[in-house]
Amino acid sequence: MGEGLYCHPDGRTVYVEPFDGLEPHDDLAWQDAWFDLGEAVAACLSDAWDRVPRRWKRTGERIVMRNGLHEVWLHEDSYARVHVTFGIRSDLDDTEALARATMPDRAEAFFDRLSAHYDLRVRTSAWTSAARVVRTPRRAVA
Repeated sequence: MGEGLYCHPDGRTVYVEPFDGLEPHDDLAWQDAWFDLGEAVAACLSDAWDRVPRRWKRTGERIVMRNGLHEVWLHEDSYARVHVTFGIRSDLDDTEALARATMPDRAEAFFDRLSAHYDLRVRTSAWTSAARVVRTPRRAVA
């Protein structure tokens, strides 16, 4: 059987395929694709976020950006998909409830912006996915 799609209980996840169309052994092109993904993630977040060099959550989960409540981390699977997760920092105490309450809306807004850079897919089951649909802005009720 294959590898199931990545999922983390403390975040919302999409996946991208930044290496699609690249030669498997072209290390420089793959490094450039990783760099471009990191830059796109950073560009979709405000100045309240900091880049995080060389920080890991669990095996294979690299934290790339962090603010006071949330983190964005990347996880590459064996099919060369990169799962981008917007989630709750694991080191929170007093503000964890706030982080949990605000995470879904902030994650979706982040993914709406990231979709301008990449085609995003979402997990629909352990083995299936679908294209992520960008949310439409809510209209104010008069």
